[in-house]
Amino acid sequence: MKIEEKQVTFPKSLSVKYAGKIVEETETHMTLEGEDEDSYLKIFNPFRGVAKLLLFENDRWVDAETSVAASNFDFSSLGLGDLSALSAGDES
Repeated sequence: MKIEEKQVTFPKSLSVKYAGKIVEETETHMTLEGEDEDSYLKIFNPFRGVAKLLLFENDRWVDAETSVAASNFDFSSLGLGDLSALSAGDES
């Protein structure tokens, strides 16, 4: 998973719900751009429970639980596989 300014890129293998503008979509990943306060990314665990909710507030993605910038969150703690594997050079 990669978060840069208004955009969040995540593997399509994740079970998610979202609201925002899709700026790029390939076979393996999707890039979502936050547009306003209604933009969000809800990541589910394999049991359909919510693993993490990101909200777009004040022109940045934040953790809904803590209101801390999502770019500082350790996504490996969710136990959903290696979300850090997606880097700026990944293209499909």
